[in-house]
Amino acid sequence: MVLDTAEDFGAALRHHRETAHRTLREVADATKLGIRTLEALERNHVEKLPPGIFRRAVVRAYAREVGLDPEDTLRVFLARHPDALPPPGPTVGPVADIAPRPSGTSPWLIAAVVIGATIVLLLAAQALSLVR
Repeated sequence: MVLDTAEDFGAALRHHRETAHRTLREVADATKLGIRTLEALERNHVEKLPPGIFRRAVVRAYAREVGLDPEDTLRVFLARHPDALPPPGPTVGPVADIAPRPSGTSPWLIAAVVIGATIVLLLAAQALSLVR
């Protein structure tokens, strides 16, 4: 089913769920979303959905569970019910822009140095306690 040609987004979701022979309870249990939230989505009561990124997560989870492409379904949803968030796509920002660790620094080397330094400090502390 192509949701972008559907006149009523929520009805199209409900129709696709029913065609997949899934009850609202099954979708709720699988997605860990409340039945009221899923009913609000199927009835286009967007104001009853959680705000911001959570709204998008609800749409993606529902779509995935009934066999629709989550990103395509979200794009269609946002075309009908836009929000103030950036458009879906690759993550941009401080987390996405973090440079990868230089290839010369091995995590095993770092762990070995830390363990070695710890052993040296413990041996030094033991030697000092024997001298006293």
